[in-house]
Amino acid sequence: MYDNIMYDNVVLEYNPSHYKFYNCLTTHYKSIYPSFTDLENVHDILNSNDLTNDEKTYYKEIPIFGQTDRKSVFVKDFYRFIDTDYTFLAEYIDFIKNVIKPLFKLEDKIVVQKTPNIRFHLPGCSNIGKRETDQSEDIIGLHYDGEFGHPVEELNIVLPITEMFDSNSIYYEPYPNSMTDVQTYLCMNLKKQNFFMGYLNKCNHYNKINTTIQTRVSLDFRIIPYSKFKKSENISATANVKFDIGNYYMLV
Repeated sequence: MYDNIMYDNVVLEYNPSHYKFYNCLTTHYKSIYPSFTDLENVHDILNSNDLTNDEKTYYKEIPIFGQTDRKSVFVKDFYRFIDTDYTFLAEYIDFIKNVIKPLFKLEDKIVVQKTPNIRFHLPGCSNIGKRETDQSEDIIGLHYDGEFGHPVEELNIVLPITEMFDSNSIYYEPYPNSMTDVQTYLCMNLKKQNFFMGYLNKCNHYNKINTTIQTRVSLDFRIIPYSKFKKSENISATANVKFDIGNYYMLV
């Protein structure tokens, strides 16, 4: 199944009621922000007194790719949470074991990104930063993961915590080196029972300014079938650790 899926970008289904991603995050953010209601409307906190003026100002500008796009207060809150409370991490590992790993029937183990990335794509904002090479104002952060030293064997998983649609989602190339017009890239429309698995290591992808009224919250992470794994001396541009088991990855 790996060889078929590796170069195909596919949308698969699972039962989200078996996993408490949404509830875990909701409980966590409610404990921090009195004005929090739900993840889809987390942007309403910007109109409250729960954030400092500096924290609010962050969302008034498009971040810079690889420099300021991880400085969202909501993203920082998540990483403090996952570093100090096993609840969310347990759900993540359970999802890997019971949903992702069975897709690779010939593998005893798979290599998985230890800490998933979380994205908060607020209305009027982008959750990744602008690059100088972006072709227009509509295209934000156009890239493929291989540009930054990620192993070519990696597959990407995108798991929506809230629904992903239209401009709050990700736009991606249908297959590597497709020469497709960037403006016609596919939109990753995902319901809560969906997840995306694909080869964003070589497929370009980008964000737009979210013109919907709903915040998109999603996880994304990388996996490699263990039989395909090769030790690398390359270092992650964001986590600043080697793409190695025990550092960037863990075995499941």
